[in-house]
Amino acid sequence: MLKNGLKALIIIGAALLLHKTAFAAELVELPVEELAKESVLPIFDKSVSVKNRRVVTAGRIDANLFYGMALTEPIYDVSKFGLSAYYNWNEDHAIGFLFAKNSSGLSTYAKQLYTEYGLDYNYAPKPEMTLMADYNLKVFYGKMSLTKATVINTQLFGTAALGMVKFENKAYPALALGLGQKFYFTSQWALRFDLRLYMNQAPIPFNPALKPSVPTKPSKDSFEDRLTYTTNLDVGLSYLF
Repeated sequence: MLKNGLKALIIIGAALLLHKTAFAAELVELPVEELAKESVLPIFDKSVSVKNRRVVTAGRIDANLFYGMALTEPIYDVSKFGLSAYYNWNEDHAIGFLFAKNSSGLSTYAKQLYTEYGLDYNYAPKPEMTLMADYNLKVFYGKMSLTKATVINTQLFGTAALGMVKFENKAYPALALGLGQKFYFTSQWALRFDLRLYMNQAPIPFNPALKPSVPTKPSKDSFEDRLTYTTNLDVGLSYLF
């Protein structure tokens, strides 16, 4: 009996001690001199490599080959192939030219219109080529890593181009505004993407004389002109000399 009473006292004493300890843990107070009074920034082992640009473009020329696709073209073949070259007079600005040759032929939709309704848009003047002077404003240079082993340098830029779009019967002045992005997988080679909105006068292919019931087909010059907007996406390979 005495033994059991002693055990009970030990258990009650331990419980009181634990309760006091737990209660004390909720009210931790440190001396003022032990509290942090300043913060520190991380220090990179190779700070110079963080500051330096791996891809330096100032004073250099880059040349590009690209494939272009008209995203909003309903009648003509949407593909084009081209080349461009730019002189980078510093890390913020570049100016150059671009030339693109349109693929001949009609779009899948135009072929469907011919099959179902007999509308032959081969009589309409097709776009042949584009020649523009192009200015690039480089707004952001960065780095990204898809894996821990490689780093891809990126360049985001805006574009403003002025030139002409030539159709089979006539050439028209054109203005194009857009955004571009480069992904450098070496210090010289890069993938280049350009999204441009072209604004120019162009012959409208929807001519009533194209109906099968009209015996005399229209000439290329009989199509009316109208201001048109075309969105183009160019994807190409760029080399920095």
